[in-house]
This record gives sequence, C-alpha cells and structure tokens, in this order.
Amino acid sequence: MEDPDKNKKDSLPERLKVIGGLIALGIGVFAVLVIAIVAIAKDTSTSSTIASAMGGVIATIVGAYFGVKIGSDQARDANEKKDAQAAKAEVYALHLPEDKATHVRQEADAAAANVLRK
Repeated sequence: MEDPDKNKKDSLPERLKVIGGLIALGIGVFAVLVIAIVAIAKDTSTSSTIASAMGGVIATIVGAYFGVKIGSDQARDANEKKDAQAAKAEVYALHLPEDKATHVRQEADAAAANVLRK
C-alpha cells in the first residue's frame, strides 16, 4: 500500500519549490562571484579582501537558504503530525460508550485548554 504522505511531499509543487529555490540560490551565488571576479580584475591590490568577503557572502546566502528550507520542512511535518493525532483522537471519541462521552469530553476540553495555555 502506498504512503499518502510520500505523495504529498513528492508532489509537483513541492518539487518546483525546491528546484526554484536552488535556481535562485545558484543565480545569487553566480552574481556575487561575477562581481568579485570583475572587482579582482580591476584592482589586484584589494583582491584578497574581496575574496574573503565573497566567501562570507556566499556562506551567508547558502546558510540562509538551507536554514529557511529546513525550518519550513519541519513546520510542515509538525503540522501534519498534529493533524494525524487530531484525526486519531476523533476516531477514539467515536467509539466511546454514550454514558462516558460527556465526562470524557469535559476531560478532553480541559486537556486542550491546558495545552493552549502553555
């Protein structure tokens, strides 16, 4: 049986986001490198300063891209897990005996209120 979450993560929009982000990252790094090469060609006395500054800029761009990517992926995964737990809770609630349903609902509401206060 196929995993439905796998299809969601491998969907065309998700792949396009990743590819688009990598293309934007590549273009940004390429533009910074072109500027550095032109600056080094024009003035060799400051080439070491430019080269070290370019390393910092490239590292910042790459770090920011992957930091945002990882953060958004983790947030999406956390939301999916939360939704899965909510669906499980609803199924469990549907199987409660009627005489206990009111008491269990009050406890569930109290537990949810405690979580929201944190």
